[in-house]
Amino acid sequence: MDKSIQSGRAMQSTLPKAKVKTDMAGHLPISEKICYGLGDCAANIYAVGLGGTFLTGYYTDTAGIAAAAIATMMLITRVFDGITDLIMGGIVDKTRSRFGKARPWLLWTAPLMMIGMILLFMVPQNASEGGKLLYAYLTYIFMSCIVYTANNLPYNALLARMTLDVQERAQTASIRFIMNSVVTIIINAITPVLVLKIGFTNIAIVYGIIEMILLLICFFGCKEHVDVDDTGKSNVENVPLKKALPAVLKNKYFYLQAALFLVLYLGTVASGTLSYYYFKSVMGNLALLSIMSFAGVPTIIMNFFVPHMVAKFGKRKLMIYGSIVTAIGSIIIGLANTSVPMLLFGTVVKGIGSAPILSGIFAMTADIVDYGEWKTGIRSEGLINSCTSFGMKVGIGLGSAVGTGLLAIGGYNGMADVQSAGALSAIKFGYGYLGAIVAAGCIIILLFMNIDKDLDRIQADLRARHE
Repeated sequence: MDKSIQSGRAMQSTLPKAKVKTDMAGHLPISEKICYGLGDCAANIYAVGLGGTFLTGYYTDTAGIAAAAIATMMLITRVFDGITDLIMGGIVDKTRSRFGKARPWLLWTAPLMMIGMILLFMVPQNASEGGKLLYAYLTYIFMSCIVYTANNLPYNALLARMTLDVQERAQTASIRFIMNSVVTIIINAITPVLVLKIGFTNIAIVYGIIEMILLLICFFGCKEHVDVDDTGKSNVENVPLKKALPAVLKNKYFYLQAALFLVLYLGTVASGTLSYYYFKSVMGNLALLSIMSFAGVPTIIMNFFVPHMVAKFGKRKLMIYGSIVTAIGSIIIGLANTSVPMLLFGTVVKGIGSAPILSGIFAMTADIVDYGEWKTGIRSEGLINSCTSFGMKVGIGLGSAVGTGLLAIGGYNGMADVQSAGALSAIKFGYGYLGAIVAAGCIIILLFMNIDKDLDRIQADLRARHE
């Protein structure tokens, strides 16, 4: 028998039972799933939308900061980001409030997310090049390494505290990504138009306000149902960090999940970053980005079927299949050059493949929380989700760095009217073929990510322990 299974069963008989509100430990109402999804819509207005796709374009083409300097900034800030992730994970695990353990952070960070978004797009135009870069460093660290960490890490931890039911988690994650995909399409469709009409700063103000409102709706519409007393206060043992951290570090899936998030978001953000430059410089028409964004509709449709496919194939197999389809779509995009029909077809194929990956990866994080408690007896949503947050944000940072690094290698000049052949080749490679390389990396990691095989047993043991 697997040693981890023996360890989990032995631990079950020695640990104190935590109270679960049994009426909600399984099924979640559709309204709560929708409210949960709105929290991700808010975060991704920054992470994937304005802050992911358009921020580097703002830095290079509007603020006039060199692409190489931005690439370096994205890499350096990741070091600080990794530290804040671990700190925040420990803070979440120690949080005990009448709103729960993870949920209150959505309320506390909502206004800060708005402020951080606006500050990013207010680089002083009359400052020196060094002054502009310093401002970019300070505001990017504030938003990405501090505020976004304090918001998104607890948000991701919240799913594991809403229900223990695996299928409910899969459905909630699918609804989350259906909603997030819709928001991403809208942002990518209207932002290029708004950039020309009102400018980046005014867009950031509008998006920042929307971001705050969505986070508040998520806070008021969701509840923590696992390990809470009748007042909603967290009812789990307050485990010291010196005890919780070694337990988390014994969880093999913690490392694999961090790597999976890193690779996945590196590819997502690198492609998103270069989409601005691809349509502006390669296609010669930024407005095409708005049209191409609607190629994401199949991703939305695909997400409706993901929970049923998860039940049939399991998350891991489905994500591997999705990665293969994503690689095929990326290669088609790489071959498209300036062919709009081929580009559209490749984008649709890539979107269909990405649906089970983006939906499954967050539900899998909640499973890893369960695995950690089952194996060690310590339930640590905060620290486990620090792997999610760390991998995601390092991936976002590296994706931006890779995107801007390719621009720098190709000799991109944001102030030039026409780009060199080297710059255009670098943009084409990053927007197309890089996605296939990233998909291959995801497949390699997923081959070792076989948590599905013990999941039924883990869930049964945890339910018995929590009763």
